[in-house]
Amino acid sequence: MPSVVDATETEIDLERPAREVVSLVPSFTELVCSMRLGSRLVGVTRFCVEPAEVVTAIRKVGGTKNPDIERIIRLNPQLVLANREENNEEDVAALRSAGLNVYVGDVRTAEEAREEVDKVGRLLGGISMKTGEAIDEALEEQRHVARMRPRVRAAALIWRNPYMAASGDTYIGDLMRQCGAINVCEDASRGRYPRLSLTELIALDPEVILLPSEPYRFRERHAEELLAQHGMSAGRDGHVYLCDGQNLTWWGIRTAAAIHEVAGLLDHARAGWQAEAAMVPELPPGLNLNVTQQDVVE
Repeated sequence: MPSVVDATETEIDLERPAREVVSLVPSFTELVCSMRLGSRLVGVTRFCVEPAEVVTAIRKVGGTKNPDIERIIRLNPQLVLANREENNEEDVAALRSAGLNVYVGDVRTAEEAREEVDKVGRLLGGISMKTGEAIDEALEEQRHVARMRPRVRAAALIWRNPYMAASGDTYIGDLMRQCGAINVCEDASRGRYPRLSLTELIALDPEVILLPSEPYRFRERHAEELLAQHGMSAGRDGHVYLCDGQNLTWWGIRTAAAIHEVAGLLDHARAGWQAEAAMVPELPPGLNLNVTQQDVVE
């Protein structure tokens, strides 16, 4: 009998591994498919776009912020997968009031991503060994090189007009921390995703700026605007980088690759430093990281 405690301190106690599942989170959808259990998904959100060859045929149950609660209840799944940040508390409450088992995750660190992989695996009776081992190896590599490499001031922007950045109390913030960054927006007292004017960003003087392709779809012209700001180190030295937004925001199957990507980008600003060569872990078949990004968050 699989049993786990979720981020809301609710115990999810199933008689047997869930055979019919609704996922309200793209990361969960991708993780379930990586376990070769995509056939158990009876409903996903319209933002669950990977792996495309699996999710295209699965019934859509609305978005992450506005799921079709009545449709989900009619599907009567044995398990609903949700996330504290991506899904609304009232929707989770409505599904639980209807008698459904709802697992709510809350991943803010790479270590928590590793734990979430294990918990979902237990609920579904799935095997996630490759994903878990890849995260462990990537984190261990970062711990090893941390003793030798210089730290780099960095910012990861997730929105524009106004600029919004990832604080230290976010999954992206932890990826940066694990990879040797000093997050210039680490302080979460202004919110987990503080707003910044361009003047404020320049004053923080990041040496590296990451521009992920989601939730805001940063493009080349946006990078060029920041590269033109020679009053900050990232602009003056050319260290403003467009990067894969799904890698940086979808935890789980992508976590190990994200750690390698962020570390590699930060290494460009470490003068005279070259990290030890590391193999990016092989992903399970059917998971393509090069996909079309959404222009905006829901």
